[in-house]
Amino acid sequence: MFNFKQISLSIIILFMGVNFSLAQGNSTSGNGRITGTITDANSGETLIGVNVTIKGTSIGSATDIDGQYTIRRVPAGGHTLVISYIGYNSVEEVIQVTGGETLEFNAELMQETLEGNEVTISAQREGQIEAINQQIQSDNIVNVVSETKIQELPDFNAASALGRLPGVSTTQSSGEDNKVVIRGLSPEYNSIEIEGVQLASTGSSSIGLSSNPDAGGGRVNNDRSVDLTMVSPYMIRMIEVYKSLTPDMNANSIGGTVNMELRKAPEGFHWDAMWQQGYTAKSNTLGNYRAVGSVSDRFFNNKFGVYALVNAESYDRNSDNLNTGYGIAGSIEEADPETGYRPVEVNNVSFNRHLENRNRLGANVIMDYDLGKGSLKFVNMFASIRSDFTDHNQSVNYNNGRMDWRLSLGETEIQQQVHSLRLDYDLDWLVVDFSGSYTGARNTLEDSPVLAFNQTQAVNPAPRENVQPEDLVSRQENFRGVENVILRSGNLFSNYYAEDKFTYKANFEIPFNIGSTANGFFKTGAQYVDQTTSTDQETPYLGFDGNANSTDGGIANSLARTLRDEFGLQTNDQGFFTGTTLQAQNEDLYDPFIGNNFGSIYFASATDRLVNILNYVIGNPDFDASNSEISSGAQGGWYDGPYQQLSNDYSYDENYFATYAMSKISISKLMVIGGVRYEEVNSEFFAYNARDQRNAQAQIMYDTTSTATNRFMLPMVQARYSVTDWMDVRYAYTQTLSRPDYNLLSPKFTITQGNSIYTGNPELEPAKAYNHDINATFHANKLGLLSLGVFQKTIENFVYNASYKLNLAEEAGIDQTSNYQLVCSQYYRDKYGEQYPSINSCQDGSLLISPTINPSTGATATVNKPLNNPNDGLVRGIEVDFQHNFWYMPKPFNNMVFGVNYARIFSEIETPFYDEDFRIEGEGRDAERIDFLVDSSFTSRLAGQPNHVMNTYLGFDYKGFSTRVSVLLTTNTFGGSGGRYPENDRFSTDYLKIDYSAKYKLEMLGGSSEIFLDVTNLNNANNQQVQRSINGDTNIQNYGWTANLGFRVRY
Repeated sequence: MFNFKQISLSIIILFMGVNFSLAQGNSTSGNGRITGTITDANSGETLIGVNVTIKGTSIGSATDIDGQYTIRRVPAGGHTLVISYIGYNSVEEVIQVTGGETLEFNAELMQETLEGNEVTISAQREGQIEAINQQIQSDNIVNVVSETKIQELPDFNAASALGRLPGVSTTQSSGEDNKVVIRGLSPEYNSIEIEGVQLASTGSSSIGLSSNPDAGGGRVNNDRSVDLTMVSPYMIRMIEVYKSLTPDMNANSIGGTVNMELRKAPEGFHWDAMWQQGYTAKSNTLGNYRAVGSVSDRFFNNKFGVYALVNAESYDRNSDNLNTGYGIAGSIEEADPETGYRPVEVNNVSFNRHLENRNRLGANVIMDYDLGKGSLKFVNMFASIRSDFTDHNQSVNYNNGRMDWRLSLGETEIQQQVHSLRLDYDLDWLVVDFSGSYTGARNTLEDSPVLAFNQTQAVNPAPRENVQPEDLVSRQENFRGVENVILRSGNLFSNYYAEDKFTYKANFEIPFNIGSTANGFFKTGAQYVDQTTSTDQETPYLGFDGNANSTDGGIANSLARTLRDEFGLQTNDQGFFTGTTLQAQNEDLYDPFIGNNFGSIYFASATDRLVNILNYVIGNPDFDASNSEISSGAQGGWYDGPYQQLSNDYSYDENYFATYAMSKISISKLMVIGGVRYEEVNSEFFAYNARDQRNAQAQIMYDTTSTATNRFMLPMVQARYSVTDWMDVRYAYTQTLSRPDYNLLSPKFTITQGNSIYTGNPELEPAKAYNHDINATFHANKLGLLSLGVFQKTIENFVYNASYKLNLAEEAGIDQTSNYQLVCSQYYRDKYGEQYPSINSCQDGSLLISPTINPSTGATATVNKPLNNPNDGLVRGIEVDFQHNFWYMPKPFNNMVFGVNYARIFSEIETPFYDEDFRIEGEGRDAERIDFLVDSSFTSRLAGQPNHVMNTYLGFDYKGFSTRVSVLLTTNTFGGSGGRYPENDRFSTDYLKIDYSAKYKLEMLGGSSEIFLDVTNLNNANNQQVQRSINGDTNIQNYGWTANLGFRVRY
């Protein structure tokens, strides 16, 4: 087998040697160097993305994020330096370059105005111009949110700011943007970075498998996405969304890469303080607040800078969420002759009244030191969000006529931290950067009570073919009062997700010139990442199935009698606890739910009393099912055995190594970047195999481990041709990856009481995309920016979840029963994960459990397993971006800025589906039914992909007043496929959201203070999804509008 690391390192060494020789050949005393800083003549602020070139040559550079530029290997002698920047007057200056020396040339640029008009500095115009110029000068296809635009009228968080860029949409949590979808690809397919450091994934607090049938659950849902709600816009200097990558970037990003640069200390002492008070219409609360403070200064002749920021906030995020499930109500023969859709019926409607208060804390300290020809930068960021939530859920089940209620409450906390140290240094013939970083994330849910109630015969389950859910409200009149609501079970869920990532990078860039006709660089480097990810979940529970009226013994009856007497609970004739003494008295919980269009809230539970009951049970050893003195482990009580402690736990270690070689060359109007990136991942997974025995004492858990390796060579090329000085055309071909979610790579399997098998797949391959991008950009002072782009992604090895009967899959050669058999082992794990010698009487290595046939029911096992899709997925689309300001118009129109972007996205993938069918062989008494699997593959779009995304804004500045109206429109976002039943495909309705922001600078404190107002979701829009065939609602999120009024001082 080839040793890819040795091959890659050999290529780099050869590459460096050849290019060192070329560079040395170019490094002669006849060449000099030009450096400098470009600033705005009025404000003194540095300008990013200014084009600085030697007239008549291809030699040039662009200013970086600090407004600085460097032009290397300039032939000695006289030259004309041309400095150009969209929105500003160009400058030409004659300079004299001396061989072997550095010329420092700084320049101030004036904003372009109509002749005779005074220069007026418009903050929104500046922010737009910065973004346009950065986008034009980038070698990649990229969209930018500039520092001025971020800080002038900040969005609520980083995700909201990103959601205004072309081809970018967001997912929401209670109305707040939290994750980004790029070009129709879900958040786990995108990479999020800060200062070039990939953030740790924030995981999920969702609970996996549980023994309690009332709690439901499946496999743990930990993907590789990052929650951005905790990242405050006030700490961000610039945001870039890279839609095409170069070989020096991490390739684990099929949709795109988001990089956020943090603010650093400018020259002089500065401080910034802000306070805002907010209102949430949904909860009618005025207690929301946000406080931000920062301070910065530079020392030692401006060489050493320190910037520090802290932020704290608290916001209500209440919402009402409706979910509706549909089933097929007829055969294909009953399908509509025009549409081909079969009749459907509403199975259940779920009402979720979500109460939440979110508290955020954040801080960052950034230190940098100017080394003259380089810099040393130390970045530290900490962010957390703590959510106190209570969910009152009511489910109306039209299939069995039952109503269910579920109370969930707790506190989740997500933390993210970044620490990075980076050295950049320019040796003239070699530019190097070295960095080391740590990123870590935590997602914690500790001791979250979940309690379940139900009432049978509460709903009329009469036929309801093709009836909308709002037309079934009269069926709920069978509700028989709270005295017939029964307490069924209690749970105490906990989750601890952790990810730690250590990253080390080295990059080496060798610039070159070939006379005055061509210039560029050779670049190579390597990256190593050591990552650990783990989940620890606990799912203890109890069933309230004892008879409180019975004098019989047993732990279940004893528990019921004790709770009845201790808490004065009301029971029915069967001795079960009723809702009479467990009903919430808070009238707000019974307020109309989405206008009561789908029914009313009939019951809500008393939170404090139920929590006290649960705590009482947990703290009483007489009700512990693990106590062998009072129970066999399967007779009721508090179940907290090995299955509850270990079934969802895992640890995952990943070692990532990458290296690359690339080159850039500019000849006249053409720029080309090409190269190759090599990536290798070695991983190890640890988890537990088990069958749920519903016995807190006899349950046995067995270790399982797996290792995996994958390697990829990824060629990439990009080109830009400047047709004129106001138009360029770009093309990019890249290959990128998306590695599977952590939980999907697990080697474990779990056999439930219902004889379902949930398993991972350590043999999953990363998804690989072949990307093509073409982009035409038009830019001029009066035009602003007009960008037209098309893209296509062909993606192989998407992951999908397969479900099939194990015995039939074995006959078809798809799977094997032996993959899910438990055998006796000389060791087992207790509930704390400690290893002990086995107490089993069976022989070590002999068969203990085979899942094919459930001995009690005779049912065959159903396997749920992630697999790589053998069919390629296709994503393609167009993007249009127009940014314009009216500086050339007469007053007051010259203070207006306008922007609009639009994306039309298409996607398609064929997903295998293993359907069951049968045939009859033989006749009469010899007839035999033969079951088998058939391929019922279906074609759909990718989940989360919108058809249309449009963002537009109109801003106006006049003296100290700034205002902006923003409109977001997304249409027909694909919510998920109905599989072989296209009737149940889900789509969003048109989502139109209007936001408004305004700011006014005050004369106090020398004009450095301001008041501001921002209103989000001004038009009170709801997120809504519908089912395909009858357009019946499947999901509605109602969260209302929010407003913030604040005061800020910037000095």
